[in-house]
Amino acid sequence: MVSRLTVLCLLFAEALAVPSLSGYSVTWYDEFNGAKGGFPTGGWNRVVRSPSQNANDEQQFYTDYASNGQLWGDGQLFITPLKKGSNPVYWTSARMETTQAWNCPAGKAMIFQAELRGPDFTGNPANMQGIWPAFWALGNACRNGGSWPDCGEWDIYENINDLGDRNQGTVHYQKTNGEHGSFGNGVQYTGSEYHTWAIKVDRRNSDWTQQKLIWYKDGQDYLTVTGSQIGNFQIWEKLVYKSFYIILNVAVGGDGSWGGKWTSATIDGTAAALRVKYVAVYHST
Repeated sequence: MVSRLTVLCLLFAEALAVPSLSGYSVTWYDEFNGAKGGFPTGGWNRVVRSPSQNANDEQQFYTDYASNGQLWGDGQLFITPLKKGSNPVYWTSARMETTQAWNCPAGKAMIFQAELRGPDFTGNPANMQGIWPAFWALGNACRNGGSWPDCGEWDIYENINDLGDRNQGTVHYQKTNGEHGSFGNGVQYTGSEYHTWAIKVDRRNSDWTQQKLIWYKDGQDYLTVTGSQIGNFQIWEKLVYKSFYIILNVAVGGDGSWGGKWTSATIDGTAAALRVKYVAVYHST
């Protein structure tokens, strides 16, 4: 018989597998454990839709096929774009969204963090034309009748072939005149290696103009956006006070896409996959 102490020790060891952060507790996480070919059970929705339903002229069909999004059997999630057919050629991929959304309470800080490996865009950029992996978050209002960019967007990890060895961190919002606004910055990284990417929402200053959104690569910050920079409390409230949900996906670009349209040279399969070891949400204690 397995003792209660043994069970507690096993649970504790499992909890330690996600990195602990000083001054924070883990609110939610998924380590993507399970047999190869399975789907994570940690609270995800699989988006299923056709290219006509995509934004940004993206060309992929989002499916619930294991070939596009599956556990790899070694504590990883693979999101894999695949080229299908011959006349015409079409693409399938996966987009996963957390069922939960999280907010940062007043006087606290919150972190969304993942360890992942994206495709290597530096070796032969033409082979990655149109491939667009991302770890990002949308305001929960976006799936409850709200519109983009008014609901807010945090791009935590995002790359395309034109960026090469640079990740682009960005916040998107809607200005008071209805136009799209954004702040962003890039940071160098090695695409064939695993890195930790995170965003911190920091409301520990009671003055909203001094509150912050901070982007990190491997624990080092590379972009900070303050309430003062946004300059409008109602906009800042949507970006920082409201709940956000996490998204993992690999898109395939068309003519109107940021990464450009895929070509006959664009490769598919695991070389173009997004590989994720864990995703975690933390709140300050």
